[in-house]
Amino acid sequence: METNAGRRSELDELVSTFPDDEAAAVRGWLGGAAGTSHLPGISLRSNHEPLVEKLPRPAAYDPNAIRRVAIVGGGTAGYLTAIALRTKRPWLEVSLVESPSIPIIGVGEATVPGIVIFLHHYLGIDVEDFYRQVRPTWKQGIHFRWGPRPEGFMAPFDWDSNSIGTAGAVDSGSGIDGYTLQSLLMRTDRTPVFDAGGEQVSLMKYLPFAYHLDNARFVGFLTDIAKQRGVRHVEARIEDVVLGGEDWVDHLRTTDGRKLDYDLYVDCSGFRSILLGKAFGTPFLSYESSLFTDSAVTGNVGHGGHLKSYTSSITMDSGWCWGIPTPEDDHLGYVYSSNAISDDKAAEELAARFPGVGDPRVVRFRVGRYEKAWRGNVMAIGNAYAFVEPLESTGILMITSSVQALVASLPASWSDPQCRDMINVALANRWDALRWFLSIHYRFNTRLDTPFWREVRSTTDISGAQPMLDMYATGAPLRYRNPLLRTFLQGNTPTFYGLAGVETILLGQEVPTRLLHRAEPPERWRARRDAAMAITRRALPQNEALARFHDNPGLNRQLLFDPDSWASPLRAEPIGML
Repeated sequence: METNAGRRSELDELVSTFPDDEAAAVRGWLGGAAGTSHLPGISLRSNHEPLVEKLPRPAAYDPNAIRRVAIVGGGTAGYLTAIALRTKRPWLEVSLVESPSIPIIGVGEATVPGIVIFLHHYLGIDVEDFYRQVRPTWKQGIHFRWGPRPEGFMAPFDWDSNSIGTAGAVDSGSGIDGYTLQSLLMRTDRTPVFDAGGEQVSLMKYLPFAYHLDNARFVGFLTDIAKQRGVRHVEARIEDVVLGGEDWVDHLRTTDGRKLDYDLYVDCSGFRSILLGKAFGTPFLSYESSLFTDSAVTGNVGHGGHLKSYTSSITMDSGWCWGIPTPEDDHLGYVYSSNAISDDKAAEELAARFPGVGDPRVVRFRVGRYEKAWRGNVMAIGNAYAFVEPLESTGILMITSSVQALVASLPASWSDPQCRDMINVALANRWDALRWFLSIHYRFNTRLDTPFWREVRSTTDISGAQPMLDMYATGAPLRYRNPLLRTFLQGNTPTFYGLAGVETILLGQEVPTRLLHRAEPPERWRARRDAAMAITRRALPQNEALARFHDNPGLNRQLLFDPDSWASPLRAEPIGML
C-alpha cells in the first residue's frame, strides 16, 4: 500500500506493467490521475456506479393505483405526514380530514436533534420563516433531577463524544456532569454562541441541538405550510368506517352524511385510533408493566425572561414533571399514575412545587403499541399507533420515523410488491426498544422514597434491557468496551439512543459499575475540563444567543449548509433526509 513517504502501492506496481491504453482505463475506473503513481488500492472496493432511487409514480390506467391519500386527523402527526407526502410525492392528491371540534393538546413540546434536519432539509421548510412564526427555543439535552445527587445530572446531546471524559468526571466525585462540553454549557445555562470582539461566532454547528416548541404555534405554522404545498383540507367528523374486506377500508362516512373515498388512509387520529384500532380491531400490546404512568396535569408558569437551554425532568411524588421553556413562559406537565394519586392531588402538588402555575388541564394516555402499524390500505402514525410517556422527548421523533418509512416504501399501486411487513417489524422494534430504554430510568431512580417510587423500583419490568445491564455491571463506559462484545450487545439488545444514552442514564443515577481503567493521570482530565470551562464562561445565555441568530441570518445558513456541520446536507443525505 501507499505510504506517507510516497512509495508506490502494489496496485500502482501492477498497473505500471500494463499497456498505456489499459493503464489509462484502470486509472479512469479507480480514480488515479494520469501520469501519477498514486492509484488508491482501496478504490477496488468502492462504489463506482451512480444509483438514484426514484419514488414510483402510478400508471395512468391502473385501477389499483395509489393516487388519493386521506390523512385522518390533524395535529403534529397529521400535518407532518401530509406535508411530507406532498413534498416527496407531489403527484399524490393528499387530503387532511380533520374535525374542528377536536382540539389539539397545545402543550409545550420537546424534540431531539433530528427535527432540525427533518424540517429544514427533508421538508424544505425555510428556517427564517420557522423562527419568525413558531418562535422555537433551543434544547441541548435534558436536565434530570433524578438519582441521589440533589443537583441531578445532565444528559446532553453530545453524550457520545466523551470530549472531556466520562470516567474522569465520575472519579472527580461530582457525578457525570462535565464529561462533555455541552453538559457544562447546560449546567451553566449557556449556549455555544459568542460575542468575540464584536463579531458573532456560533459553534452550534458542532454541537447537536433540538427545538422546544409551543405546540399550538407549531401546528398553526404547519397548517399554513400544508396549504401552500397543496394539501386539501376537509372539515369533517368521521361517523363510520366502512370496510371493503379484511384489512381494507372502502370509504368513510361523516356525521353530515358525506362519503369520503380514497386509495390510502393514514390514521393520525391520536389515541382514538379510529381506523387501526377501532375499525380494524388491531390487538393492543401494553407497556404498563414497564411504564406505570397514564396521566399528566399541565400548566404554564412565568420564567422572568430566563430561557433554559434544556428540557427539565423533575422527580415528583408519583411520577415526574417536564419543564419546557418557550419565549413567554415555561410549559410544565406532571406525568403520574392515576393509581397512585388523584388528578386534584396531582394538580396541588404541581402548584406547590411551582407557585404561580396556571390553571391545570388533565391529559390521559395509554402506553403501548398496536400489533401492526400498517394493515392493508391503512397506516397509523403517531399516537394512533403507539405511545410512551414523554420522558425522553420521543413523540415527534417517532412520528418523523414513521413518515419517512411511509414515504420511502409506499408503492405506486396496490398490485405492486410491497414491504409492509418489514415496516411493521421495524417500527415495532423501535417502539419496544424505547420501552426498555425508558424502563431503566424508572427502575434505578432512588431520589424519592414515596409509595409510587418504591413500587416502581421493585416491580418495573426491565427484562428486555437485562443483557445490557449485565454488561454495564461488568464495566463502563459501554461504548469503550471490547468491540466484539459491543457488536454482540447492540445486535441482541435494543438500545434506542445507543450505548451512550444508556450509560448516561445509569451513570447519572449512580447505578454501580466498574469504571474502565483511565490510561492517563487525573490532571489531564482536569486540564480538559478547565479548558472547556474557558469556552463555557464566554458563551451567551439563550435569550441573547437567539437574538444574535435573529439579527444575523447567516448563522442559520452556516448551521444548515456548512459541510462540517452536524445538520448539513452531507449528514442529511446518508440518513435519507434529502
